Amino acid sequence: MDGLQVLDPAVRLHGLQLPASARALVLVVQFDSRSQQEHGHRFVLDVLHANGLGTLAVTLHPAEDQRLGHAAPGMVQIKHRLRAVFEWLAAQPAASGLPIALLGVGDAVRGCIAAAVRFRLPGLRTLVLLDGRPYQSAQLLARLSQPTMMVVGACDARTLNLHRGALRQISAPSRLDLLPMATRPVAAPGAHQAIAHATMDWLKKTLWPQDAHVRAGLQPAAGHGSTAHGHRAAGVLR
Repeated sequence: MDGLQVLDPAVRLHGLQLPASARALVLVVQFDSRSQQEHGHRFVLDVLHANGLGTLAVTLHPAEDQRLGHAAPGMVQIKHRLRAVFEWLAAQPAASGLPIALLGVGDAVRGCIAAAVRFRLPGLRTLVLLDGRPYQSAQLLARLSQPTMMVVGACDARTLNLHRGALRQISAPSRLDLLPMATRPVAAPGAHQAIAHATMDWLKKTLWPQDAHVRAGLQPAAGHGSTAHGHRAAGVLR
């Protein structure tokens, strides 16, 4: 289904992988498609597939729009585009009824938060926010009802403190996962292995709590840790 167009003509869906045995679906939402061909991006998806999850990549500002000089979408457009994706999925027999995890990357993070708060997105169960600046959406974070994990590099004290402040705004179960690397973890060596492990661990705890003792088939990166509402406590939900 590469290049599939949904209700909003500016939205592109890529690489829908939804085996009949899939227990849930992860929407990997990126602002543009620059990282979709990276080996690390593929690695994260492979780990999700190996653990019984379907995946769908969502591009909010497709390459075609960029080539044509179309303006980048603003927050209002992004949240409506994400709602269009959820409505499309709800109409697909294979996906209807599956729990959905929203994995926002970089510039798509704040749009994911806005869509989750403003709309009743069918099937949405949890959010994973990677990079981006979720702390700039503090008022919306306070209204999130879904369990939410933020992933951040632990080597920049200022950015880490901003994320900790954002975590305190969330009343739903939440976690700040700390990666022993720079501010933008997706650009660091070994980042995707750590991200895949943290994401799978979180999804098992939030989507299938009865299976939470079963770990993803991946070893954590050295120094990998988590903070639940500001307290270092790997795997604990508050």
